[in-house]
Amino acid sequence: MRQRIIENLPRDCGDSDALSPVERERFLVYVMGPYRTFDVEALLPDDADSTDDALPSFATWNERSGSYAEDDVLRLLQETRDCLRERGFNAFLAIDVGIDLEEMDAATQSIEFARASNATVFVAPAVGDNLGVGIEIGSVLEDMLGSDADGDPADANPPRRAERFMVATEPDVRSAMLGAVHTRWDGSVRTFDDATALCRLCAQFCTHVQNEELYGDLRRLD
Repeated sequence: MRQRIIENLPRDCGDSDALSPVERERFLVYVMGPYRTFDVEALLPDDADSTDDALPSFATWNERSGSYAEDDVLRLLQETRDCLRERGFNAFLAIDVGIDLEEMDAATQSIEFARASNATVFVAPAVGDNLGVGIEIGSVLEDMLGSDADGDPADANPPRRAERFMVATEPDVRSAMLGAVHTRWDGSVRTFDDATALCRLCAQFCTHVQNEELYGDLRRLD
């Protein structure tokens, strides 16, 4: 999957959707966030009602109570991606890779992209009451730990640990899952006030992961 991501990212050939070249092509950074293209139904049990307003969901949010509309959130994710790329990291969004949902559902894509990446960042802006970060963050982090219910390795090559995952959230975002990121998975949760601070947080995190790969305990990816 790592090589497929690298090869699928649109390159600068005069296309307006192309991504700028980066210094560290093989240092992949998956930038996640609550945008509408996420297929929440793929994560639900067969008997679940996806129209239930009480259900955590990435498909909708309350734009009246939040600070962002759909286009604003996608733009923030794209700006974060581009800022990280300017700093040399091969950052991408799920939609950049261009894998058809008929081939791989969105939930599986999120897990596979995070598994293949050196670092993963979930951007959680104040999109309203129905942020619903729990489903996707939880599935990605559980896979990252690579453990079954008994705490045994799920396979011979367990995925990266939670050190590779950070949530960047605005101060007024409230979700029980944000506390669980730290207490259950020992992941990092940081706050930002604007796009500049968000980029700085993400770049610092990616630099930390890179240093841990080079000089610390994190396994270096190919």
